[in-house]
Amino acid sequence: MKENSAKSIAVGIAVKIVLLAVLVLVLIFTGRRAYTFGYQIFAQEAMSEAPGKKVAVTITKDMSFGEIAKLLEEKKLIKDKNVFRIQYLLSEYKGEIEPGSYVLNTSQTAEEMLRVLSRADEKETETE
Repeated sequence: MKENSAKSIAVGIAVKIVLLAVLVLVLIFTGRRAYTFGYQIFAQEAMSEAPGKKVAVTITKDMSFGEIAKLLEEKKLIKDKNVFRIQYLLSEYKGEIEPGSYVLNTSQTAEEMLRVLSRADEKETETE
């Protein structure tokens, strides 16, 4: 009977070790993904180096920002629409996107694209 008790204790310890190892691996994986996501938000990396490639996009007034982000991702102007959405929410251009036709470049950062899409340069010129 002592052998069964010792075996059950050993099995219990082995199960706890395996569960702990799985938990550690999940935490490492989740931590790495969270770090990478955060880094992408604040690093503002362009898709390519200058001079890049010019890409025409048209934003209509009925498009949601999610649709705009999806369009830019499909046109290979941004890497991740979810990262771009967070960059937009944290930017000074939130709520400022203007409908129209634009020529963006794959060497532009998210902030540069948001500046163009909000027509910030034109607005600054009008106020001067």
